[in-house]
Amino acid sequence: MILRDAVIDDLVDVFYWRNDPLSRSMSIDDKLVKKLEHKRWFESALRNPDKQMYIGISEQKKIGITRFDLNKKNGFTEVSINLNPCMRGKNLSFDLLLKSVTFYLKNKNRKLNAKVKNENLPSLKIFKKVGFIEYENDNIYKYLKFLKNQK
Repeated sequence: MILRDAVIDDLVDVFYWRNDPLSRSMSIDDKLVKKLEHKRWFESALRNPDKQMYIGISEQKKIGITRFDLNKKNGFTEVSINLNPCMRGKNLSFDLLLKSVTFYLKNKNRKLNAKVKNENLPSLKIFKKVGFIEYENDNIYKYLKFLKNQK
C-alpha cells in the first residue's frame, strides 16, 4: 500500500465514499452531503494547513481516506478514516490507519484523538490495534487517544 496526500482529483471519490449509507451511519455527521457542499468543504480542507488528508492506494485502487484535523484550542488532532465501500472486508483499514498515523507523526509532534460510534466495532478494533486507547465514553461515542509507545 502506498499513501499520498489527497488532491482535488479525489473530490468525487471521497464524495461517494462519504455518502455511502454505511459510511454515513458510522459517521459523526450522518446527513447526506450535497455535491456543492462537499466540493466547498473539500477544496477548503485541501487549503487548510490545520488539516491533512491521505489517500491509501493498493494495486492502483483507492482504499480510502484518513483525515487529521488539528484543534488548536484543545491542542490535539482528531483522526478519522473512511474506506472506499468496494474495499471493505479486505483487511486494508488497519494498514491505512497505521501508515497514516506514522506518516503524520513523522513531521508533527501532536496528540492524536479519535471519536468513534460505540457500534462501529471495525473502526474501534483498528484504532485500538494501531495504539489508541479509550479514555472516555458515553451512550453514543467512545473517545480514544493515541499512545505512541503502543502499536
